[in-house]
Amino acid sequence: MKTILLVLSTSTFLLGQPNFSSVITAIKVGNVSQISNFMDKNVEVTVEEQDGAYSKTEATNVVKTFLSKNPPSNCTMIHSGAARDGASYYCIGNLSTTGNKFRIYIFFKKIASNYLIQEMRFEAD
Repeated sequence: MKTILLVLSTSTFLLGQPNFSSVITAIKVGNVSQISNFMDKNVEVTVEEQDGAYSKTEATNVVKTFLSKNPPSNCTMIHSGAARDGASYYCIGNLSTTGNKFRIYIFFKKIASNYLIQEMRFEAD
């Protein structure tokens, strides 16, 4: 019985977080429409030296253009964390592309019952 309760409480805890692995996998394969599914209505996007606040559609296009110019070969999450109240999470990862490496940062905030991307950064490593 103790084992079952431990498994159930672990599953409940994991469901209360953003889906980091799906976002990282979508970046790894360059699936911008999948990334877009996790975006809020407005997203701050930084791509190297260019940054701005964009609508979801515009943010999707910025990320699409970036990944088209820098086709991903690998993407891994190296760290994640949460605010004390559990209302926001972030993850940091490494993106390898053809000839370049980038550090990625993704910030999620709980909106209603979903965690949505509020900010994405792709910075040369």
